[in-house]
Amino acid sequence: MIPPPDPLRAASSLLSQLGLPPPTSVSPLPGGRNNFVWAVQSASRRFLLKRYFWSEQDPRDRLGQEWAFLRYLRKIGCCRAPEPLAKDPDARCALLEFIEGKPIAIQEVTRADVEAAAEFFAEINLDRSRAASLQPVSEACFTLGDHLATVADRMERVRTIEASDEAHVSAREFASATLEPLWSTINNGIRSQKEISLTAILPPDQRCLSPSDFGFHNALRQNDGSLRFLDFEYAGWDDPAKTTIDFCNQPDGLLPPALAEIFRERAIAIDPAPDRLAARIRLLEPLYQLKWACICLNHFLPGRTFAGAQPDRSPSAQLKRAATMAARASNNDFWQ
Repeated sequence: MIPPPDPLRAASSLLSQLGLPPPTSVSPLPGGRNNFVWAVQSASRRFLLKRYFWSEQDPRDRLGQEWAFLRYLRKIGCCRAPEPLAKDPDARCALLEFIEGKPIAIQEVTRADVEAAAEFFAEINLDRSRAASLQPVSEACFTLGDHLATVADRMERVRTIEASDEAHVSAREFASATLEPLWSTINNGIRSQKEISLTAILPPDQRCLSPSDFGFHNALRQNDGSLRFLDFEYAGWDDPAKTTIDFCNQPDGLLPPALAEIFRERAIAIDPAPDRLAARIRLLEPLYQLKWACICLNHFLPGRTFAGAQPDRSPSAQLKRAATMAARASNNDFWQ
């Protein structure tokens, strides 16, 4: 990962694009697992400075993806996400609206919150014809074969976990004893469905605009109780089945089944082919629950580390998350 730039210099440069003087202060904020973020205070307003991850091993244009999506939201009059204000692609930095709000604990999520998230998703997709220039999400899937391939890739990664210490031994054994047979059951089960095609391409009018990493872990509650949504660096076109399943199975904040069902019903209702989407969600949900189990093991992979991790990102916590997602997949109604 490339070291972050001098935040004061980056903020000053971006503010100058807005005709504003240098900031009076720049303060680091807790950020995502890859990006750096700072609160930038000017004479009259706060901004958010975001520096996007990039490496030769992972050269995705996170800044470009998020900027295009945020611009689209503003174009359609959607203000539930930060306003994009200035960017410097060479420095991989952007200045965004600073949203005053508090993180949302999953225990605090109400029916009204889920309905607000569903309304946001519906608003994004109200007039998809205006978003033709947006790119697909990271790991977009437009055939059932695509869905299987993304999880096959995740399974290949967990097979590389090395037994370097006790925690890694446990993760490796879990992957072998639990995830491998589960993958075999789900993979073979999907492939055995005679009425479906693995290569049929999802028609453009049945795709959705997806925030991608969509859930209450990427939302803030404002003082008036309303929600604003964050982090769209992977956003774009995707299969609405994947978007819906991921929202309902986010390991950083698993929704109670009754609340998850509210979002699922709302997402299906706005789709141009609701019956097909409902069937695809039912078919694919255990597959993506397995994928999340694999993702929870990412820090056990070679070259990754738990150094400096918070308690809820410890090896035992991540292994517990993976076990929870695997249990969801194996207990899924589709296989009963």
